[in-house]
Amino acid sequence: MRKTRPLSLALAVLSVAASAFLGVNSAGASPQVGNPCQRLSAGQTKYSSFGANRVTFATASTRDSNVVTITGCVRSGNSYVQEWQDWGYAGLKGFAAPGLTWEDTFKSPTGSYSVTEALGRSNPGTALAYHTVNPNSRWGGEYGATYNQYFEGAGRPSDENLYDYMNQGYYEQAAVINYNRRPDMETVQGASYAIFLHAGRTTSAGCISTSLDAVNRFLRSSQPGDRIIMGAVDDIFTPYSANAFGAITEKYAQAGGPAGGLGSPVSNEIGGIKNGGAFQNFDGGAILWSPATGARISRGAIRGLWAATGFENGVLGYPTTDEVGGLRGGGVYQNYEGGAILWSPASGAHLSVGPIRDKWATTGFEGGRLGYPVSDVVHGLKEGGAFQNYQGGAILWTPAYGSVISLGSIRGVWAAQGFEHGTLGYPTTDEYGISGGVAQNYQGGVITATAAGGVHSVTGEIFKKHESMDRSLGYAASDQVAIKDGGYYQNFQYGSILWSPASGAHVSFGGTRAAWAESGFENGPLGYPTSDEIGVPGGVYQTYQGGSIYWSPATGGRALLTDYNAKFTGSGGLDTLGFPRTNKVTGLKDGGDYQNFLKGALISAPSVGVRLSIGKTRDAWAVTGFEWGKLGYPATDNYVIADGSTVQDYQGGRITVSSTGTVKIEYGTGLPPVK
Repeated sequence: MRKTRPLSLALAVLSVAASAFLGVNSAGASPQVGNPCQRLSAGQTKYSSFGANRVTFATASTRDSNVVTITGCVRSGNSYVQEWQDWGYAGLKGFAAPGLTWEDTFKSPTGSYSVTEALGRSNPGTALAYHTVNPNSRWGGEYGATYNQYFEGAGRPSDENLYDYMNQGYYEQAAVINYNRRPDMETVQGASYAIFLHAGRTTSAGCISTSLDAVNRFLRSSQPGDRIIMGAVDDIFTPYSANAFGAITEKYAQAGGPAGGLGSPVSNEIGGIKNGGAFQNFDGGAILWSPATGARISRGAIRGLWAATGFENGVLGYPTTDEVGGLRGGGVYQNYEGGAILWSPASGAHLSVGPIRDKWATTGFEGGRLGYPVSDVVHGLKEGGAFQNYQGGAILWTPAYGSVISLGSIRGVWAAQGFEHGTLGYPTTDEYGISGGVAQNYQGGVITATAAGGVHSVTGEIFKKHESMDRSLGYAASDQVAIKDGGYYQNFQYGSILWSPASGAHVSFGGTRAAWAESGFENGPLGYPTSDEIGVPGGVYQTYQGGSIYWSPATGGRALLTDYNAKFTGSGGLDTLGFPRTNKVTGLKDGGDYQNFLKGALISAPSVGVRLSIGKTRDAWAVTGFEWGKLGYPATDNYVIADGSTVQDYQGGRITVSSTGTVKIEYGTGLPPVK
């Protein structure tokens, strides 16, 4: 009755006693109330009965009025009928707005509350839990464990002395209205206490008071869980109808009624929508119900986007949850039959549906690398594809490859090449780990990203070559670079791949690559490689447009240009000469040049062509001073005559080595042929 802190008992009694006279002339039923039982049956109350057997209304014409009409209703099937009506008082200053009540406002709380216990001089025959008031009976107003609870003891200044008030005629009988206490709500210290329906008509700091006869009647008929709905007429009633016992009404009550985020109804409950569903609109949104999904709240930016999809008739169907908050960055989401809508302050509201949503789920939704969606799903892409952008990247979907994630620096390179319209086409895998980084496959290639090599795409014929080698060259270390005659090269972790229209795609690495580099790469006399490395006993070789390169551990890599290469090959190659020990050396007499091998040399001059110089004939020629001696350049390769001797002719003579090893040098020109 008092609910003020801290006033003396005498002052509290005087205050309520004096104010009681202010409302006497307003006695009688408020005509604005009409028949609240009928309005309740029609679902025209903003606060729910929660299906209670008996509901008592205490309604004032306005919030500022402290005179109330009190009406008892009893349930009869799916409607309520009026049992009795009386009048009384609310708080001195009337009713608080929905959702607002606090100590010392002298206003009664607006809402629907259960009754589960009562107190007074003696039990009048109620089924409610009953406290027989005695000199130690108190109602807790001091903050602590007894706040807004019955207890017995000495009490402190803000605890109500129930015995004194009873003897003053106010608590002869009283029902406890479960405002700011269980089972209706958790108790909040300071949110007001001791809200009763009690005998002894008088204004108060928040109670409902009426005649002792009315309170006794109320108590004798009440069962635990019966309700009292109280407040100003406009805060309690609505002209819009709903199923008073339906799921939408129940959901609205659970959401706090008009004190919740939905506000007041602005439409009737409307049924007959898809799959037997129904809805009701409110100031702050709507409640949707269907047999499959139950009753769900729809509001705000998420509702706006759902509306744009066609509400329940669109791709999302009915909501299957309310909004769920507490997400990263202040976000919320709502699930639907066909997907979800996500909202955050940074990203706004966006749909999440289908296989793209399924893929996003595997990343951890908004808590993963992709974060929130920043676009809806966009369809109509090349080859029937679709995509959705996220804070950290995108998810692409195609009929051929399903849903694939695109993000980070790899996505940046793909974007620079025109996304799915570029050479790479669609991604066909997510990123996966490789040595030193990650890679992602595409229809037309691969993109690798490593700390050492950077981020590069591999496409076209170079990609095909790279794949045919099981990527044994490692990650890409450069982009593809256009070079001579329409060719390209690309560097990799362990070498390079060269391609030109004339030569095709071939690998260049190791010692052969170093020798090719020394010759000027494709711009030198060798041109492009025309083969990969080919293994031979003791080393490798690689062919080029303008010759070949041979490599061995002992000799390194040496180039054989076109004419020398042809002579080398035609003379038995490695079997005859072994690996080259030098590159071609120019500047010899009369424009000549030579190249040394492990088993000899090749000598060239304009007048004689390319000749082989090996064995004992070479040793003898060396003694004469090679091309600078009287013999000059060899004019033939070695040949064997009938007696088994080996012969080589020169510009200025002949060297013959017999089968026994005897060497004969002959000088002069025009020597007769030997057989």
